[in-house]
Amino acid sequence: MDSPVFIPRAVVSSVVFLRSEIHESHPSTAVLGDERMGAGVAVGEHLVLTAHYLVMGASRAVVVGGDGRLREPRKIVVDHESGLALLSMNGAALRPAPLGRSAPLQPGTPVFLLTCTGEQERKGASGLVTSVGPFEAFWEYMLDTAIMTTVLNPGLAGAPLFDGNAQLMGIVSLGIATVARASLAIPIDLFSARRRILEGDESRPEARAWLGMYPQINDGAVAIKGVVPGGPSDQAGLAEGDFVLSVDGQPVTSLRELYQAFWKKGPGEALDLQILRDSQIRVVHVLAGDRYDFYK
Repeated sequence: MDSPVFIPRAVVSSVVFLRSEIHESHPSTAVLGDERMGAGVAVGEHLVLTAHYLVMGASRAVVVGGDGRLREPRKIVVDHESGLALLSMNGAALRPAPLGRSAPLQPGTPVFLLTCTGEQERKGASGLVTSVGPFEAFWEYMLDTAIMTTVLNPGLAGAPLFDGNAQLMGIVSLGIATVARASLAIPIDLFSARRRILEGDESRPEARAWLGMYPQINDGAVAIKGVVPGGPSDQAGLAEGDFVLSVDGQPVTSLRELYQAFWKKGPGEALDLQILRDSQIRVVHVLAGDRYDFYK
């Protein structure tokens, strides 16, 4: 373990192992499978924070703390906008990790990741922050601020990222090996800003339009690399290989421009996508869906 010893000692009891079961009919199983394992971190005596895709659509979930006790959540709240999920737990109290503030993080800041490889085994790794800034992903996901680090995750996703004072800085949701050996963390400030929504104390803002496509940048253009079966794009006839030129007349050349154009509308509203297919330009009328309803 390449980190100061006091950090894992201070927070190991806050890190939990997570296993979830998803019914085979749930639309997420085609990509994510019907059994998922990950890590999480206690942010309250009966609250566990993790990456949302680990529990999306879960019919059953169990959490095993450092004490070896099995706990089951009484409520799971998934937040597609942040990519986080909050589990309200039954059973014995957990030891919450101290929440820090991720806003002051700068490139070069030392950070430490502690994760699970099984119910009882924990592994850690250290590294540096490489950047703090915008991030877009192909599943209609975008963050204004994400934490990129040199930390190589030695275990499961959903792991907490700590600073040198053992304060929680974020949740590691993604390993990026195609471009560089790195990991991405969702900043803890985003959880703090949306905590009341995740705890159910505050209503969710108006839902965003969701089209159910997997766009990527190809030679400076937005290409559709796939669609979600049964989703709005699939129903509208969009397909792999289509290039999206504009949304409601607004040209788009990046994922950020595409999502910003999508999210001007809400579920149930129509969008007109100008696409290039087989060297021909056409307009496809798409009725936006609600991701929360589709993946409930």
